[in-house]
Amino acid sequence: MALLETIQRKITKYGLLPKLVRFLPKVSTLLTLLGLIWILILPLDGQFRTTYISENALMPSQAYSFFRESEWNFVRGYRDQIIEHIDDPMDERHEMLSSWMKTIGYKTFEYRSANDSRTTYGIYHVPKGDDTEAMVIVAPWTTSDGEKNIGGLALTMGLIRYFHRLSIWSKNIIVVFPEDGQDTLRKWVDAYHTTLDETGGSMESAIVIEYSSESDELDYVEVKYVGVNGQLPNLDLVNCAVMISEHEGFKVSLHNTPKGQLWANDYPSRLTTLLKGLFSMATAGLLPETGGGNGCEAFSGWNVQTLTFKARGTEGRDITTLGRVIEACFRAVNNLLEKFHQSFFFYLLLTPNHFVSIGNYLPAAVLTASSFVISSLSAFLTNNNVNNKHINFNDAAIKVDTLPLMNGLLLFTTVTVGSIIFGTLLMWFSSIVSFADNNNLYTKLTWGLILATTTVSTLPVVLRYKSQPSAAISQTVRVANGCSLFYLAFALVSLLVLHFSLSLLISLAAFPLTFIRYGPLRQNRKNSIWLILSSPFLWLAIVGVARKMEFQLDIVRNLIQYFSVPLLRHELQTKIFDTDWLNPAFLQNLLQGPVEIFYGLLTGYRRFQTWTWMVISFAWLPVWIMSLIITCIDVQIGDFEKRKVN
Repeated sequence: MALLETIQRKITKYGLLPKLVRFLPKVSTLLTLLGLIWILILPLDGQFRTTYISENALMPSQAYSFFRESEWNFVRGYRDQIIEHIDDPMDERHEMLSSWMKTIGYKTFEYRSANDSRTTYGIYHVPKGDDTEAMVIVAPWTTSDGEKNIGGLALTMGLIRYFHRLSIWSKNIIVVFPEDGQDTLRKWVDAYHTTLDETGGSMESAIVIEYSSESDELDYVEVKYVGVNGQLPNLDLVNCAVMISEHEGFKVSLHNTPKGQLWANDYPSRLTTLLKGLFSMATAGLLPETGGGNGCEAFSGWNVQTLTFKARGTEGRDITTLGRVIEACFRAVNNLLEKFHQSFFFYLLLTPNHFVSIGNYLPAAVLTASSFVISSLSAFLTNNNVNNKHINFNDAAIKVDTLPLMNGLLLFTTVTVGSIIFGTLLMWFSSIVSFADNNNLYTKLTWGLILATTTVSTLPVVLRYKSQPSAAISQTVRVANGCSLFYLAFALVSLLVLHFSLSLLISLAAFPLTFIRYGPLRQNRKNSIWLILSSPFLWLAIVGVARKMEFQLDIVRNLIQYFSVPLLRHELQTKIFDTDWLNPAFLQNLLQGPVEIFYGLLTGYRRFQTWTWMVISFAWLPVWIMSLIITCIDVQIGDFEKRKVN
């Protein structure tokens, strides 16, 4: 006790506590910078680990595969028939697939959803199984790029025919042919676990096959594994897919890495893959109903370990090589006597063979979210005014009276509830108003919100509420600002374990809110800039336009790592000078980017139970509105509190 009293007297004597409190805004900024640095450190040598198989029973590529040239002719035959009937009505295509599967020995069924989308599926009840577990192979008629999945459908038919001849299976095999790999497949998965009577047991794993080419060959494979709400398949399954693919001679691409970068394993390439992975996880389930997605999203929430194999290129190894990769993955899962439980469910892949576990990357989101906690504390203790040097902890300058406290809490609660109602109404609106039939309406709504939030961000400069210097107003604004920042920090910290990428990206996008300073007019001229930069709808516009511009982080990486004037000139010529910016069709397509993303946000929960829009409208948006309100109130805190202290 004597030691503590001595320390307390020293702190009081030298005025260390007030100095520390005035330093809080800088601490907040420092924490965010440390979070960014933490992310940049992860791809450095020594900070990541090499992937490995935790579950020994998987034994990938330990058995010889007979799916070789002898099966090539069957794949070709199926492909010719699919090409001939690819544009037929779904009824006729269903009959064609059903007849093929019945001939092989599968029990075939059809599922129609409420919107009349159709899914054909077949079940092979294996003789050695107990009908309790199943493995799923999926071939949608339309790929995630909106193309006809000709090669994927043909390869799937050849595989299930081959699978039926093998006597090794201990788990049932389910083959699914949905119209698309997004909404239609998701409806079938939900129905399988809830209402369908014709099932084949608990689904252990699922593999989605996409190959739109009619070629007999492919160059490399892209493995997609990201689900919604931060859900990922067990790392053992991903490792099996990568190990088997490389064993068969394929290079593996992650997150749309181009062919020329597949051999790179340096810091820039690892950082690029990390950043693209974070963005993919944060935006999973938000792409429009037509196009986009990866197939894995449809199985999220049902504890089904899912991968998508997307064949790339039209020359190289023959298509039966990809069939052997998928067969080996099925054999590995078939070896398991229990569900996936070893290895990692939370990880970040830097390359197909290197990863970062949750214990290594989680502190980055903790640091960025903590910056809002420090900003909240700063708002309570110093009125968020770093220039106020007259605060003394023995004076009434930091006191909060009961009435201003209640007013501040009431203001914050009102704004938060209003934002929640607003977000909920928009979700309800999207459920009854079709995007396809009301595209113009959604375009006006989206760009109206973008322009409106950008315009009102200038209110702290062009329109200010004048009031007489009052301690009550100062305290009310202080409480409202402190509560809103702490509320956002609490939401981000609650989210970061389950959905690390979304928590981190929102922390960085909303970080300018910590620079908001209320008080005299001269101290608020930068507030409009911070409000614009932290607006959720501004980032909606940026992401949507970048998607339509087909922005590729790999190009930026090449420009930085291998900078040369000819390379820069080539990229500028390709992306800027060769683009017809005045073409009405191009501009209309560009403006549709944010509209499609916004519609995906509103319908994400209804389609895939995605939380993203709820996090934005329930946490980020109310704090942004609260910051806008308090910066429009002229609180003359400097002179008033100086007189009060003296």
